[in-house]
Amino acid sequence: MFNEEKLFTIGEFASKAGITLRTLRYYDKIGLLKPCAHKESGHRLYSRQDFARLQKILTLKFIGMSLEDISNIVKNDTNDNSFKNSLEIQGKIIDEKIHHMTMVKSAINEALHMTNENEAVNWDKFVNIINVLNMDKKWSIQYQNASNLRARIRIHELFSINKYGWMEWFFDQLSLPQNAKILEIGCGDASLWIKNYKKIPLSWDITLTDFSEGMLKDAQINLANYKSRFKLKLVDVRDIPYEDSSFDAVIANNMLYHVDNKEQAFSEIHRVLKDGGHFYASTVGKKHMAELRQIAEKLGTEMSESDNKNYTESFQLENGFTIVSKWFKEVIIKRYEDNLIITDAEALMDYLFSIPENFREKINDSKLKVFEQSLKEEIKKLNGIFITKDTGFFYGVKK
Repeated sequence: MFNEEKLFTIGEFASKAGITLRTLRYYDKIGLLKPCAHKESGHRLYSRQDFARLQKILTLKFIGMSLEDISNIVKNDTNDNSFKNSLEIQGKIIDEKIHHMTMVKSAINEALHMTNENEAVNWDKFVNIINVLNMDKKWSIQYQNASNLRARIRIHELFSINKYGWMEWFFDQLSLPQNAKILEIGCGDASLWIKNYKKIPLSWDITLTDFSEGMLKDAQINLANYKSRFKLKLVDVRDIPYEDSSFDAVIANNMLYHVDNKEQAFSEIHRVLKDGGHFYASTVGKKHMAELRQIAEKLGTEMSESDNKNYTESFQLENGFTIVSKWFKEVIIKRYEDNLIITDAEALMDYLFSIPENFREKINDSKLKVFEQSLKEEIKKLNGIFITKDTGFFYGVKK
């Protein structure tokens, strides 16, 4: 993307970037932004690509991250080439920051209105401001979560054999009445609805819920242009705050394996469904992304309790039929046909390091370079690394 032939002295680089020499020297000292080269005299040289790195650092600093947090994020980047990916994530976090600032401003205006109207001082208003200010302070965690999610999505977008995406395919399987009242539990960032918005009947009444407040904020941001079409609510599937027989359909898209008390969850889902209501629950099979274990072993580490197999095994395609059949009739299973052929070693490394096991912190840089080279050689030899995908869903009708 950048012309690497042009190099800048530290003075030229600082002048173009509008920052001080002292800042650049300090960033070099702490390993945050090291020059790409040095003159024979020892003077620092910077490339055009370093402007992108500096922009990322300054954006994260603007968001409110500490230099220590930024250093950890930059250190854990597996490559410098995915500028589009980095900018998308930065934009996402900025959107969340704007949302947070809007909430703070609203709380302050509410308190200001009280004082302008000469009302008795309601100290709860100031407590509310404090509570809003204290929300979302861990921007580094949010950035890392967004980065990990993007790495997982990206590998499927780029290297899936089936170019008709999972979200689009899954939506097509929803066979619901024209005036359906729908509840999605664990909606995440609302990808199912964003990717299929043009296909949603205007008569559907859709409620999106998630256990994570952060995910609901992501959904709210993603649905900003369509907010009148959806209701969003923070909900624990084990205690759904709706009346009996409220919905024509309940959707649980790749989330039930996260629930510890599935008996209670299924009881609640069954309760809020109308008689004859539709239930859709997607999950993965035992072989899904199984080759990652072998790749991790080549890296000299192991995937333990947080790997894909273990954290999904309580509700997979192999055992889910029995679980769903206890609560629903006419149960069927339907699989989505797809696999990955990965032709980019860096994208594969990004995905591997996005897994909660956090392999990156266990590997030194020299070992990482050797591993990356071995992946590149394997990709060249085999024309890509094959990764099994095994995803699908269960459908049932309320008994």
